[in-house]
Amino acid sequence: MAHQKQRDVSLTQLRYFVRAAEVESMTEAAELMYMAQSAVSTAIANLEATLGCPLFIRRRSKGLLLTAEGAEFLERAREVLRAVDDAVDAINVSGIGGTLVAGCFSTLVPFWLPAIYDGLHAEHPGLALRIRELDAEEIPEALRRRELEAVLTYGFDYGPDIAFDRIADAAIYAVFDAGHPLGLRDSVTLAELAREPMVLLDMPGSRNYFLSIFQNAGLTPNIAHRFENYEAVRAMVARGHGYSLLNQRPRHDMTYDGLKVAMTSVEGVDTPLPVGIASLAGSQLSRKAAAFAHACRRVSESRTP
Repeated sequence: MAHQKQRDVSLTQLRYFVRAAEVESMTEAAELMYMAQSAVSTAIANLEATLGCPLFIRRRSKGLLLTAEGAEFLERAREVLRAVDDAVDAINVSGIGGTLVAGCFSTLVPFWLPAIYDGLHAEHPGLALRIRELDAEEIPEALRRRELEAVLTYGFDYGPDIAFDRIADAAIYAVFDAGHPLGLRDSVTLAELAREPMVLLDMPGSRNYFLSIFQNAGLTPNIAHRFENYEAVRAMVARGHGYSLLNQRPRHDMTYDGLKVAMTSVEGVDTPLPVGIASLAGSQLSRKAAAFAHACRRVSESRTP
C-alpha cells in the first residue's frame, strides 16, 4: 500500500501568510514582523508549493489579492494559530500572554475601552490588547472571516450566525444646546422632538435604531443634518443647529470646541440599546478573547448604579 506524501506546513509559514493577507503586502508584513522581506516571500512561496495552489495574486505596485483558495485557507490558518496560542496559554503558569486583537463599535470606544484596558492589564499583565474600531456593517463580516473573535458592540441584528451576549443597556436621551428651553426640563416627549430640527448620528445600525424610535410612535423626525461622528453631532447641537438622540452619556456637558450642551431624558421610550459581546455563533472563545469579554463585564458592573 502506497503511503500518502505528508505535506509539512510550519506555524511560521502560517503566521507570515496571515499577516501578509491582512496588510495585502509581503513587504509591509515583513516590516511589521521585523523580518527580511525575502524570508516572508520565500516562506509563503514554499507554503503555496506544499499546498499545490497559489494563495495570492501578485499585483505589481497594487499589493496582494487572495485567491479563492487563499481566502478559504486564511480562515483555517487563523483557527490553527488561535488554537496553538490557546494551548500554550492553557499550560502557561505565568498567566495569559501574547496579543489579542478584539473589536469595538466606534462610539463605545472612548466610554468603555480605557477602563477595559485597565482591568485587563491588572488581571493579565502579559496580555497586550489591540482594538479595531468598527461600525455595524463591518462587525459581522470581521467575525465571519474570523479576523476577530469578540467585539464589544450594541445589540443590532447581525444575523443568525452571530451570537450576542448582553452585558448592559444604554438608555436613550436627548441633547440640546445649553440655551434651548427643552434642554432645561427633566424630560421631553417624542412629539416635541419631532417638531424640532434633528442632528442625526448617521452610522449603520445606529441610524435605524434612532429612526425606529420615532416610527414606533407614529412620528417622523425633522432631520436637518447627518454626521457619522459622535462628537461632530454634539458640536453641531451645541451651536444651535438642532437636537440629537444619543445613548452614551459623557460625565460632562462640554464639546470638543468648548461649548456646552444640555442632556435630558425622553418620555415613553422603553427600548434601551443593549451593549454586549458579539461573537461567531457556535464557536468557543479562546482564553484571550474570554478574558476580554470578562473585562467588559467587569466594567459593565462598575458602571451600574
